[in-house]
Amino acid sequence: MLGESAVWRPDKPTPTAVQVMADPRYAQYLAGWPRQGDHGLVAEDDGPLGAAWYRTFTEADLGHGFVAEDVPELAIAVIASRRHEGIGRRLLVDLIEASVVQGHPALSLAVSENNPARALYESVGFVPVEKHGRSWKMVRYAAA
Repeated sequence: MLGESAVWRPDKPTPTAVQVMADPRYAQYLAGWPRQGDHGLVAEDDGPLGAAWYRTFTEADLGHGFVAEDVPELAIAVIASRRHEGIGRRLLVDLIEASVVQGHPALSLAVSENNPARALYESVGFVPVEKHGRSWKMVRYAAA
């Protein structure tokens, strides 16, 4: 699922789990899972359809959407053949609810400016807070 999250464009092949975990830019989101504070959900139907998870990072070990040490960074993916069916929205909403129950003040993420999922994030309360190249850091505050 991390490969699906990292390479969301249909014109790019999804990397294998081995390829993803060999790339430190992506491996940081799953290496050593579960760490204290990690939380995730999986949608299945005769195999995985999608997943959403979050993990906290530190100033010394930043994620791409890092905003603060007490704000977990979210990652989400749905397999290409099952996108636009509401699976991602359901995973996202359920993960937001879990983060609120667990007392997190917010969730953050990084998204490419031309990724269609950005509209989904905005529809559930994420707001852009900082631009880096062609990507945005977005935050959804628990009170949103």
